Amino acid sequence: MYRKLLTYLRARVATARHARAGGLAFWRQHIWRLLAWPMGALVVLGLGWIVLFQQLEVERRQLEFKTLQDAQILANGYAERLGREIDTIEQTARFVKYDWESRQGDVHLGYADEQGLLLHSSRLVVALIDAEGRVLTSSAPTTMSPAAAAYILPRVQSGMPVNFFVDNVAIEGGGGPRHRLLFAWELSDRDGRFAAAVVVAVDPAYFTMGDAEPVFRQDGLLAIVGDDGLTRALRSEGPAGTTRRPAFVHAPALGMAAGSALVDGPAWFGDGRPRFVGWAHIDRRGVSAVVGLDYETILAPWHAMRRAWTNSALLGTVTIMLFALLAMTNSLRLARRDRELRVIRETYRMATEASNEGFYMLRPQWDEWGAIEDFEVIDCNRRAAELVARERRDLIGKTVTALYEGDTRETRMDSLRRAMESGYNEVTLGRPQEHFPAKWVHLKMFRYGDNLAVSARDVTEERAHAEELLRRSNEDPLTRLPNRYWVEGHLREAIARAEREHTMFALLFIDLDGFKAINDTWGHAAGDELLRTAALRLKEAVRPHDCVTRFGGDEFVVVIEHVTDAFDAAQASERIQRVFRRTIRMSYGEYVLGASIGISLFPTDGTEPRTLLQNADVAMYSAKTNGRGSYRFFDGKFHDQLKARLERIRELRHALADDQFVMYYEPRVDLADGSITSLEALVRWIHPTRGVVSPAEFVPLVEETGLVLKLGDLVIDKVCAQLALWAKNGDKLVPVSINISPRQFNDTDVAQTLRRALALHAVDPRLVEVELTESSVMNETASVVGAIQAIRQIGIKVLLDDFGTGYSSLSQLYKLNFDGLKIDRAFIVQLGKTEGGIVIVRAIVTMARALAMRVVAEGVETMEQVDMLRALDCDEIQGYLVSKAMPPAALQPVARNFVLMEADG
Repeated sequence: MYRKLLTYLRARVATARHARAGGLAFWRQHIWRLLAWPMGALVVLGLGWIVLFQQLEVERRQLEFKTLQDAQILANGYAERLGREIDTIEQTARFVKYDWESRQGDVHLGYADEQGLLLHSSRLVVALIDAEGRVLTSSAPTTMSPAAAAYILPRVQSGMPVNFFVDNVAIEGGGGPRHRLLFAWELSDRDGRFAAAVVVAVDPAYFTMGDAEPVFRQDGLLAIVGDDGLTRALRSEGPAGTTRRPAFVHAPALGMAAGSALVDGPAWFGDGRPRFVGWAHIDRRGVSAVVGLDYETILAPWHAMRRAWTNSALLGTVTIMLFALLAMTNSLRLARRDRELRVIRETYRMATEASNEGFYMLRPQWDEWGAIEDFEVIDCNRRAAELVARERRDLIGKTVTALYEGDTRETRMDSLRRAMESGYNEVTLGRPQEHFPAKWVHLKMFRYGDNLAVSARDVTEERAHAEELLRRSNEDPLTRLPNRYWVEGHLREAIARAEREHTMFALLFIDLDGFKAINDTWGHAAGDELLRTAALRLKEAVRPHDCVTRFGGDEFVVVIEHVTDAFDAAQASERIQRVFRRTIRMSYGEYVLGASIGISLFPTDGTEPRTLLQNADVAMYSAKTNGRGSYRFFDGKFHDQLKARLERIRELRHALADDQFVMYYEPRVDLADGSITSLEALVRWIHPTRGVVSPAEFVPLVEETGLVLKLGDLVIDKVCAQLALWAKNGDKLVPVSINISPRQFNDTDVAQTLRRALALHAVDPRLVEVELTESSVMNETASVVGAIQAIRQIGIKVLLDDFGTGYSSLSQLYKLNFDGLKIDRAFIVQLGKTEGGIVIVRAIVTMARALAMRVVAEGVETMEQVDMLRALDCDEIQGYLVSKAMPPAALQPVARNFVLMEADG
C-alpha cells in the first residue's frame, strides 16, 4: 500500500514538472504577443483620431451627394406622377369631347358625375364654357372669372395649350372662390369651327396628395413651379405631420430639364431654411416638378453620428490601454485555441477517413486571361483516393486533368467551373475510366473562399436500380417488347435522325385478326400465349435493327427506318402477313391469325410521333374495313370519311341528349274491308340544319355504336306518350307496333322497359305490339323464349318482322309462339314478275295459317300485288300504296277505310 502511494506521488510530481516545462516553453514561444499589443495600441490611437475626422468629412459629403441624387430621383418620380395625373385629366376631357360629339352638344356633366363616369370628381370640376365665357354645364355648380375666360378662350381657339393656369374659381357650396389650376381644350362643331371649350378646374392639392412619404419624412416639400416663376402648387410637412408654408422668395432658375442643388435658405424660401432641391421639367406643360428636402433634417443623423463617434473615440482612448491588456490575454487564449483547433482538425480527418463519402479540397489554377484551366487536389480523405484508384499521398498535388481522360475529363472540368462561378453545383456523372471502381458518382461542390470543397458518393448501385426501373416501365412484361410509352420517345429520335440525314421511315400499325375470339373462347392464358408467339413472329419478319413494340392489347407497332420508298414498307407488310399465315401451334390448339396493317410514312404522312401513330391507326382501320388480313397506306380521303363518321356519331349523341328524334306512323290495312288495323311506329331524326334525316342513314350507325339501346328506350317512351295523348283526344284506338332491334332485345330487359313506359303513361298493353327481326331470335335459347313470353304476359302481341331474310325454321316459329309475321318486301316485289315469288308467299301464308298467325305483307305498291295477296289469303298489307309514314295528328287515323279495288283484267 505504501509503495503504491509513493508511485502515485512520484507520477504527480513528474506530471507537474512536465506541465511547468511546457508552460515556460509556451510563454517563450508567444512573448511577441505581449510586446506587440501596447505598441500597437499607441499607433492605433493616433491613426484612429486622424481617420475619424477624415471619415466624418467623407460621410458628410457622401450624405450630401446622396441626398442630391435622392432629390433628383424624387423630382423625376414626382414629374412622372404629374404626367400620369395630367393624362387622367386629359382622359376626362377626351371623354367629355366624345360625349359632346356623340350627343351633338347635348352634354350634362352633372349626370355623368352622379353616375361615376368622371374620375376623381371630388378634386376635379369639369365645365363647358361658350365663346362668351359662360358656363354651359359642369360636374358641380361653378362660376368662372372673366379674366380666366379671356385668357383661356383665345388660346384654345388658336390651338395653344392651356395648362396650369391659375384662377380663383367659385364652386357653389364651397365657401366662395378657391385657388384652382385650369386646363382647357377646344370643342368643335361638325364643320370644324369652335363651339365651346371643356375646362377642368383642379384643386392644387390633387397634385400633391400622392405617396410622398419619402419627401415629408425628411421635412420636405413638393411644389409645381411654372416657367414664368410662379408657384402653381406647394405642400410642405414635417416628419410629425407639422405643416410649413415656405413660399419661394423669388422664382428659382429651373430652366434646364432636370437638376438638383443645395440652395441657400434665405435667398430661396420664406422660412429661411436651406434645402436640397431637385427639379424635373414637364415637357409641353410649361412647369417643373420641384422636391425640397430640409438640410438640417437630412444632416441630423450625421450630427448625431459625429457626436456618437467622438464620444466613442474618447471612450476608446480611455479604455484602449485596458483593451490592450485584455487583447494580450485574448491573444494567448487564441494561441491555445489554435492548438485545440489543430487537434480538432486531426480528429475530423480521422472521422472523414472512416466515412463512406470522399472529400476533396481543390485549388483552381488560372491562365493568363483569368480563366480556370485546371484544379489541384490540395487535400482529400482515404475514400476520395479510392474512388479514383489512388493512394491519398499520391492524389494530393495531382490535377483534375491528370486524373481523367477524354469526355470524362471535359465533363468533370465543366462541372467544377460551374461550381466556382455559382458557388454550388450538384451533379451525377458516370462512365469514367474502366479501372475506376465507381461507374457513377454523385458530386456536391461548394465554393469555400478561393478553393472548392467537393464531396463524392458512389451511386453505381442506385443508378443501376434506377435504370432497371426505367427499363421495366418501358417494357411490356408479357412479350418483353418495348411498350407504347417507349415508342413515342423512339419516334422522336427516329424523326431527328431522318431530318438530319434527309431520309424517310415507315410506321406499321398492326392489329391481329381473330385474336378476340380466341381470347374470349379459351381465356386470357391462351391469349397471352398467342401474343408472345405473335411478338416472336413479328421480330422474325423484320430486319434486326427494325423496332417492334407492343402498343397495347393485340396491337403492335413496327418502325422501319431508312426506307427508300413506299414499296419497301409494302414488302415489309407482306413479310409480316406471310409469317402470320403459318399455323400457330399452342397448348390450346392450332390457329391461323391474320394481321391488318396500317402504314404511315415520314415525312409524307406526318412529322410528329402522335400524328404518325394516329395516321397509321386510321390506315389500319381502313384495312379492317376493306377486308381483314390486308395492309393499307394512310389515305387522307379515308381519314376525312372517318372524321365525318365520328362527327355523325357525335351529332347522334347530341340528338339523343337534345331530343331531336320524332315518331312517324305508317298504317296497316285489313285486306278484307280496307280498315286500319294497326300503325307501325318509325323513328325519324329532325336534324337542326339538315332537316329530316333518313333512317337508312343513321340506324346502322346507332346499332353499330350501341346508341340503339338509348334510342330504343326513347322510342318506346315516345310511342306510349303518343298513345296516351290520342286516348285523351280520340275515341277508338288501334295498336301501334314498335320495332325492337336485335341488340336492344338481347342486351336489355325489353319487357321491363315496356312495363315501365306503360305504367308511366297509363296505356293499355293491348294497344302496343312489338316487332322482332329474325336475327334477334336466331338462337333458340331459353333466354330468347323467356324474353318473348315476358312480353306476351304483359298483354303485348309479338310479330316477326322481315320474315324470309333470316334462317328461321318451322320449329323455331312454333316454339317462340308469335302472334303474326310480316313478309319482307323483297318477296312482295317479285309478285307478278316471277312464278317463284307467288310460290314463296303462298308457302309463308300457309305456314302462318298452320301456326295460327296473322300475315302482313310489307312494301305493297301496286293494285296487282293487292289482288295477288288477297288471292293468297294474306291478312294485312302496308306500303306506299296505302300510305307513307306520317307525323302524328291530333287524332289517331282509325276512322278511314281504304278502297282496295281489284285490278283490271
